[in-house]
Amino acid sequence: MIMDIKLKLRQALLEGKHNHKNEYGCVMVYLDVDKDKWDSMLDLIDKDDLYEPKDDPSYGKETEPHVTALFGLHKEVADKDIEEVINKIKEPKIKFGGISAFKNDKFEVLKFDVESEDMHKLNKTFREFPHTNTYPDYHPHCTIAYLKPKMADKYIKKLNDSIEMEMSPSHIVYSKVDGSKKSYNLK
Repeated sequence: MIMDIKLKLRQALLEGKHNHKNEYGCVMVYLDVDKDKWDSMLDLIDKDDLYEPKDDPSYGKETEPHVTALFGLHKEVADKDIEEVINKIKEPKIKFGGISAFKNDKFEVLKFDVESEDMHKLNKTFREFPHTNTYPDYHPHCTIAYLKPKMADKYIKKLNDSIEMEMSPSHIVYSKVDGSKKSYNLK
């Protein structure tokens, strides 16, 4: 099943269905992490291994650790509707697993694996709003960096063996289609 999911993700990425630009909005649970530890981890990644297209600065190293609840919200989704859902959210329980990667021919996503029924519930709730999502299954994760193809394996073992990172949910951010962001405290 995991290989099937990876194959579908890879096909969607290769078909150009994935776009980091502000075509869609998203809801993310931002994480409270030790900034010095996060930066030290990122410093272990060689700049030459990063995937950083000149026309899209949203790739490269992740400087705002988060777990996305849903990417793909349409611009007609009203702020008040998103806020109504967010105001009902209690701090989601999130368990961080090992480090792994999503891989395709264009780039690889080095990430912390996340286990969380609460994040799956949030994803399901936000899917009730108009959205576009080309991924059939939700896989909560915390991106570390976007790497050039065939670079992730170089870091997976190294980081799994050397990184001890405590992370917990800190707040929710609604990143709108126009690029603006609204932040909400967790209860």
